[in-house]
Order: sequence, then structure tokens, then C-alpha cells
Amino acid sequence: MKTLSFYKQNALTVLAPIYGPRESANIVEYWLEQQLGLTRVDQVLRAKEIFPFERYDHELAELIARKPVQYIVGHTFFYGLKIGLNSETLIPRPETEELVREVIQLIDNSAATSIIDIGTGSGCIALAIKSKRPDINVIGIDINPKAIAQAINNAKHLDLAVEFRVGDVFNYVMDSVDIIVSNPPYIPNNERYEMETHVVAHEPEKALFVPDERPLLFYDALFALSAKSFAYRGGWAAFEIHHLFGEEMKALSVKHNAKEVKLIQDLQGKDRMLLAKYGRTD
Repeated sequence: MKTLSFYKQNALTVLAPIYGPRESANIVEYWLEQQLGLTRVDQVLRAKEIFPFERYDHELAELIARKPVQYIVGHTFFYGLKIGLNSETLIPRPETEELVREVIQLIDNSAATSIIDIGTGSGCIALAIKSKRPDINVIGIDINPKAIAQAINNAKHLDLAVEFRVGDVFNYVMDSVDIIVSNPPYIPNNERYEMETHVVAHEPEKALFVPDERPLLFYDALFALSAKSFAYRGGWAAFEIHHLFGEEMKALSVKHNAKEVKLIQDLQGKDRMLLAKYGRTD
């Protein structure tokens, strides 16, 4: 056992050359907060106290190897919820919280009562929506059984009644829902060489990358599913998208008979979400 000050300063010394001073400080403070139960204020006030931290050396080595701290502690926070993670689930990004906000607003404006989240991963989108609108029936599907197992566990710990099941967007028999939401893989494979090492090395590549020659293949399937599902009853599709493919996404949605299409920018001013209405326009 060592003092909190030792744990912190030793980690900062070895991590700063890798991540830079500011990012390493954020990582270490978050790591200590989650593993030792010490808030950032506690870390200042109790710096000279001695704490047990049996996995300190092992976890520090993982951080040196650029393993994301969220995987090391086993969870992240998304839309105010503690979301458990495993090696088969992506770490949700702030942009995806913006998608959730848009969907909740869409629920309010459209009087929707049911939603399906396709490619749910950890279940973060479905669970966030359910937490804010408990009256809505929410389903989440993913092709990866290990991701679905994590999503089910998250729902249990959060006490949120979301139904998670294994399913493939390319051959899924659609439920009767009002909104289809998805954040599918959308990064062309050739962009992996421009991305952070820790993302490429540790996050599940099947949840990130698509073939360079078919970057919209998941959206093609999602729009086809939307058009079929909403042909007679109407409904909405809400997707997170690659910021460089906004116009291509609009064209694809029209190809699949969307009646109204809206591109929405993220906080950085980049095309990041698309809403498409099916059925009647009145």
C-alpha cells in the first residue's frame, strides 16, 4: 500500500510522455476516482493517505499500452447513466448523446410509443432513451451475443425495462415500432490509419469500420428496413452518420422513399445525424 500522492504522481510521470500532460491528468484522475472511490476533491484533500490498490501496477501497464481507461475500469458514463463495457462494445462518444437528445425530442413531437435501436452494442442509446421516457417501449438488437449480454446486464443494474435480443439488420424481421434509431459502423477502413492508436487497437473493429468501396452498406439496409416497416403506418428513422457523407445519406434516404429528410450538425458544426420521415407528410 502506498499514498494516493505516490499512485498519482508515479502514473502521471510515465503517462504524460504518452498522452500529454492534460490528457494524462484526466485519465489518472478518472482512474483513481473509479477504482478507489475518491472524487477529484478527495484526491486533493487525501493525497497523503495510504490506500490499498492491488491492481495498480497491472492497470498502469495497460494504460501505458494505451488501453482506454473505460475498459480498464469496466464502465463509462453516458447521458448520466453508468454503462458497463466489455471488449465487444464501443465506448460511446459525446456525439451519440446528441443523437439521444434528438430522438427524445422526436418522441415528444411525434407522439411515438415504441423504438428499436439497431446495433445497440452496450445498449447505451436504448437505455438512455428509456431512462428519460419510461413510458416508451424500447427494444435493442445487435448481431454480437457478447454485446447483447452486456446490454442485458446494464439494463438489470440500471433497473430499466429494455428488451435486448440478438439480431442482424441484414435479415431482421422487423417489430412494429414508431422510430428506428441506429449508430452503425460507418468509418471507411482506410481511415483507421488516421485514428488514435488506442481506438484501433482496443475497440471492436466490426463496430467501427466498413469497406472502403461500400461505406454506406449498413445505412442501405437500415433505410430498406425503414421503408418496408413504415410503408403503411408511417414512422421515423434517426441515425448517427459519418460527417463527410451527409449529402450521400440524404440521397440514399430519398432512394428508399423517405418523405422528409433532415441533416443535423453536431456541436462542432459537422453533419452528424440524419432524421428521415416515412409515410404521410401531413
